Amino acid sequence: MLEQLRSRWRDQPCDGIRVQWPEVGRDRIRKVITRSGVRRRYAIPCYRYGAREAQCEAAEEAAACILLDACPGIEFQEQPLTLTFSWLGKIHQHVPDLLVASPGRYEFWECKRDTEARNFWIRKRAERLQTLLAPTGVGYRVVTGREVFAGHYLENARLLRRFAAHRVPSSVESEAELQVRQTGTVTIQRIQRALCTGTGIADILALVYRGDLSADLNVRLTEQSLVFLPDKNRRLPWVWQLFAAVSA
Repeated sequence: MLEQLRSRWRDQPCDGIRVQWPEVGRDRIRKVITRSGVRRRYAIPCYRYGAREAQCEAAEEAAACILLDACPGIEFQEQPLTLTFSWLGKIHQHVPDLLVASPGRYEFWECKRDTEARNFWIRKRAERLQTLLAPTGVGYRVVTGREVFAGHYLENARLLRRFAAHRVPSSVESEAELQVRQTGTVTIQRIQRALCTGTGIADILALVYRGDLSADLNVRLTEQSLVFLPDKNRRLPWVWQLFAAVSA
C-alpha cells in the first residue's frame, strides 16, 4: 500500500507540494536515533511485515507505532518523506512523523502531546497541509497523546504483539473459528476450554493479532473478553477507532 502511494505521486505530482522520498534502499527520510543525540529517542520493534525497528522522537509517536503494528490491515512508515510547500508567503519543509495506510485510505500523522497539539502554528500548518493534500485523497492528522493513550487500546496492543510470532496449528485455528461461528460471540475462556491445549490463550490472542478473530480492544483483554469473527464488510482496521473513542 505504501509503495502504491509512492508510485501514484511519482506519476501524478501534488499541486502546491514538492515531495522528497528517501533515497533508494532507505526507509526513512532522516535518521532519528544517533550516538550523539541528547534527547530521548524510542526504538520500537515491529513484527507485522517482517522484523524491523521503528525509530521515534516522542512517547506519543512510539505509542502510535505500537498500535499500528498491532493492527491487521495497516502499513506504516515513520519519517516517511519531506513535504515542501508555500505558507504565509514563505517556503516551508515538514517531515510528518508517520505515513499510515490501509486499503483505500492514506494519512500523514503528526504525533504531539496534548498541549503541543493546541499550539496555534501547529494547528494552522495542519490546516494548510490538509487543504493542499485533499485533492490527492491523502489526509493529514495531528494525533494527540489523549488519542493514542485512550481506553485500553495501547495496553491490548502491547499484549497482542507478544504473540506476533506464535504459530497456531491449523487444527486449532479451525476449531476456534467453529466455536465462534456457532454462537456469534464467545469468551476467550470458553474457546480455551474447547481447544484442550496448553497454549489455548496464546493461540487465541495470536489469532486476534493476525485478524482472524476480533475483539473490542477498547476494553482490557481478559479470559472473559468476547471474541467474534471479523466483519468482512467493515473497511477500516480497528486503529481508526481511536479517534472515535476520544470524540465520543
